[in-house]
This record gives sequence, structure tokens and C-alpha cells, in this order.
Amino acid sequence: MINKSSSLGSLDMSDELIFFSHEKTNLLDQYSDSFSTHVFHDYVEWKKENVHSPVVIITGGDQNYITSTLDKIRRDEDLFASLCFVTESIPASYSSLVDGQLPQPPQLKQIISQFLDLFSAYNNSEVHISHLGRLIKYLWLRPNFILHPYQEWQHLRSYRYPLLEALSQDKSDSFEWLQSLSASKLLEPVALIDRQRECTFCHSSHISFIDICPSCHAIDIDLQASLHCFTCGCVDVQEKFIHSGALICPKCNTQLRHIGSDYDRPIENHSCHVCHQTFVESNVLARCTVCEKEMMPNDLATNRIQSWKLSDRGRIIAVRGEVFDIATSFDQLNFIPKDLFIHDLDWLLISSRRYPDITFSLFGIYFINLTDLIDLIGHTQLLQMLESFAQRLRSMLRTPDLSTRTAENMLWLLLPHTDEQGLSSFQKRIENSMQLLQAEGDMKLECRFISVASSQILKSETAELLLARLYGELI
Repeated sequence: MINKSSSLGSLDMSDELIFFSHEKTNLLDQYSDSFSTHVFHDYVEWKKENVHSPVVIITGGDQNYITSTLDKIRRDEDLFASLCFVTESIPASYSSLVDGQLPQPPQLKQIISQFLDLFSAYNNSEVHISHLGRLIKYLWLRPNFILHPYQEWQHLRSYRYPLLEALSQDKSDSFEWLQSLSASKLLEPVALIDRQRECTFCHSSHISFIDICPSCHAIDIDLQASLHCFTCGCVDVQEKFIHSGALICPKCNTQLRHIGSDYDRPIENHSCHVCHQTFVESNVLARCTVCEKEMMPNDLATNRIQSWKLSDRGRIIAVRGEVFDIATSFDQLNFIPKDLFIHDLDWLLISSRRYPDITFSLFGIYFINLTDLIDLIGHTQLLQMLESFAQRLRSMLRTPDLSTRTAENMLWLLLPHTDEQGLSSFQKRIENSMQLLQAEGDMKLECRFISVASSQILKSETAELLLARLYGELI
């Protein structure tokens, strides 16, 4: 019987197995007693039948056949999250795409049961055809899965994440995607695998380091021994001091017998054949072997190669089926990333201390009961409530004002050219707006406010210290 249900994890499919095999196999007899098996020679044949199962098995030892089938499975809209087992060894670059060697029927039944339990808890309102939805679903169904990088020297960045390439259908750069996933706290790092320097232009890790002359930047330099005559001050290469087996100054003809009293060796032991300068140490130039751009080593980008796992926030999304983010309600408030906000705040701190006429204020809004309201009224109503508050807040803000978040429920407003009096007036308007909002419904959005004017900030405080201190006072 061929089951054509469109649901990968339907409970009535727990006994279904899909075999991909282009050669005769004896495994069918072993597994047909416990499962209903479907055999396909290749992915194209399976696509025509469109059979669905929580488990896919690839048999045989043909490496090209296995890897080609795996690539198609993990990129398929229906099979991407299926358990996938193999019967033979596979290349290391594909190890993250499989769930291991095929277990015996009793163990396989247990694995499928656990898999379907997790699948039943997964909320399919998350659109699984998106890159993010596919990744969250894949990791949710594998609670202990660790996303490991694979080292491949031929790759532009020397490392790659084959699973991310497959689930994104090769439409996203894995490292940029990881940076986004980390920033949104959907993935969390497990271990630091490597730290490498990369080209700032093309992100290649294939860098050549070249010693150059610090004066003319030529590469035609040599390490050579030199001598310094104390009698006349002549400094030259050692070979010019050697005459008939003795050390004689080529300038004043003084015989140099004792180092330290007649002569010494200068610390400048490099020389350039182009500009003839001598120097202690050469400069180092980094040259990308891919795009051939040159830069100083300090200008190279640093890339942390890490292993990753699904975060608590990612698991919450898997169950609730929605990505809750208050930034969606406040994205019209000149919302900027936290790092840029801190940079601007530091700049204002420095400017206001040097020029007293420059004033600004910092205003914090801490949403106390966001988590409770999610459980009580759900994401949709809460976002509507936040949007109503955001509309009122937008009417109070000016074009130069900026906002950011340092936590899921912590919003900061940076108000340039706002002194203590202006800050007090602003806070009163915020409090009045909050009272009107709470009068509109039964459920109340509880907030705490904190504010400080530039004249009230300690001179020793940086932007990060200031934000941390104020946040600590709020909670």
C-alpha cells in the first residue's frame, strides 16, 4: 500500500519506510516484517509517486549515489526533516545530513516513536518552506543535534556547514545566516572550533603574509649581519669588514679586535635592495590569494568558527509556531542595532563632556509582564497592544531620536538635545499615554521607566556601563 498523505509525521505512517536503492538489497526481507516498505531507484522515481514517511533509508556503497540522493532529500520541501539512515560509510562532509547507520527494526521503531512524539508537539503554523522554518523544524526533531562545521581547505572560508547549505537550498551564505541566527538568539554556540583571519573584501581565509620594507614597501629585502665601528661610526654589512681573515673597518681601516669596545652589531639587521634602507623588523602585508587585494594584518576580519545548537527561544518558536519580537512593533522608531546605539551613545557622552552646550537624555522602558500576557491573550493581541503603544510613542519622538533593545523586553530611547526639563516633560507624556492605553482594555501592559540626562551621568561611565547600571536598577 502506498500512502500519499501530505503530512510527514502522521501517526498512521509510523510503519512506513522509504528505501532508496539502485541495486538489489536483502534488507527488505529483514524490515518488511515490522514495516511497510517502499523501494525507489532514485529521487525522480520517488517524486512521481510522492510517498511520505518519517524515515528514509539509502542502501548500497556507491558514494556518488548516496551523496546525490542525500543532497536531494535535504533540499526537498517534504523530505527535508525526515530521519535518514545509511547502510554504508559516507564522506565526512555528509555526516551532518544523516541520522546515522540503519539500526535494527526494534531500535528503529523506538526512534520513530520518539521522532513522531516531537513532531506532534511541533507547531506547523511556522511556514516550513522558509529557510528559518526548515532549520527550526529539523533541529527541534533532533533534540541533541549539534551543528558542526566541516573543514575543507578548498572552500573559500576553509569551513562550511553542509546542513545549512542544504536547508537553505544554497540560497544563503551559511556564515551570514549564522550571524543572523545568533543575533536573534535562535541558535546558541556550543564550542569554539577555530578562530581565523579573513579577507575584508571577499571573506577568503586563504591569506598570504609577505615581509616588506617599512620605508618603500618593497618585497626585495634580506636578513644580513652588519657591524658598527666605534672609531668612525661606520655601519655596513659584515662582509665589507673582513680583510685577510681580520675585521678591519672599510672606512677608517681600524682593526676591530674586541666586540663591545672596538665594535658592535647594530640591531638593524635587515636591508632593502630597492631603497637600501636598513631596519630592525620588516612590516607584514596580508595578500588575499583569491581576490588579490592587499591589506594590513590588523585590517583582516576575524571569524569565529563554532558549533551550534537550537536555543531555548528556538524551541519555544517550534512549539508556539510564532516568532515573537517586540522590534516588529517598534521598527518605525528609528530602530537601530544595539552595537550602533552604544556607539552613538558613547559619541554623545564624549561630546557632552567636552562641550557643555551639547545635551541629551536616555530613556528606558522595561516591559514587565510580556511573558504572562503571551500566555493570557496570545501573540496577536499582545502585538496589537504593543503597536497601539508604539503609535503613541512615535507621535512623541523626533527625527534624530533613536531606539534599540538590549533584551527581549527592554527598549531604550536616545534623545539628543534634551535636557533635564525636556526629559521630565517627555516622561510625563509617556506615563499619560500608558494610562490611556491601559484604560482601553482589560489586560494591562505593565512597564517601568527609567531616565537620565547627560548632566546626571558620571564622567567615568561608558555607554555599556550606563546601560547596565540603569537596567540593573529597573529589574
